[in-house]
Amino acid sequence: MARSDFDEFPKKRAPLFWWFLANILAVSFAITSWIVCLNLFRDPTNPTSYKLMMKVGRLESPIAFSPLETPVPMKDSDPKELEAQFQSFSQTDLEILNKELRRAYLSNFKKPKFLTYVTGEYRIIGVENLTEDDFLSPGIVVKAQALIRPDVVADPLPYPVFLECLFPSKDATTESFQLGNTLTLIKQRECAAILNIGETVFEDRETVFVTVVPLAAVEHTTESGSTFTITPPVMANPEASLPAFP
Repeated sequence: MARSDFDEFPKKRAPLFWWFLANILAVSFAITSWIVCLNLFRDPTNPTSYKLMMKVGRLESPIAFSPLETPVPMKDSDPKELEAQFQSFSQTDLEILNKELRRAYLSNFKKPKFLTYVTGEYRIIGVENLTEDDFLSPGIVVKAQALIRPDVVADPLPYPVFLECLFPSKDATTESFQLGNTLTLIKQRECAAILNIGETVFEDRETVFVTVVPLAAVEHTTESGSTFTITPPVMANPEASLPAFP
């Protein structure tokens, strides 16, 4: 057969080729969609994912736990234990741990493997309102320095560990706490869970600075006698950085 005879054959693809191509495209689209959906619905620390998960009901609003229903923590830590736990952490380790701590809070502690409650006495050195730009709002944030008692009857002494406590509340004001007063955190009452672990400079050296939030939705009474109700917000703000205190 001459070459010209071949050139006269119709130049078309067999139907099997198009069927095969359509299936390849369909499988590729399905895999891509599955991967995108998996990424969108597994990381509530991503602001876009969090909003989408809340919108479609894959996440609940932060739960107002009662003191008897709060998640069981991995441990409770006073100021000395906080320093021993986190003083030697590298920045990379802290970033990984902080993401897991925020993920646990945003998912209402479905997997509270790193949950730690902070306890002890802390001297208040700052009070600010929480706004929509913060991780939680409305409410107030209290900054305080740890106090340690050398023995049971001794007066508390300043200790180089700091914290900020986010109090989500509709009726708390900055006047609820007085500078110089003591913030006392008790596991059975506040259940103050760590949200973030960072560092701050104190007397020319780096020291531990943690962000906590009470999980028990109770009426909190300050040392000055003011009272307010701890109320979790409808939604958190994963875009906000921590610590919240300027």
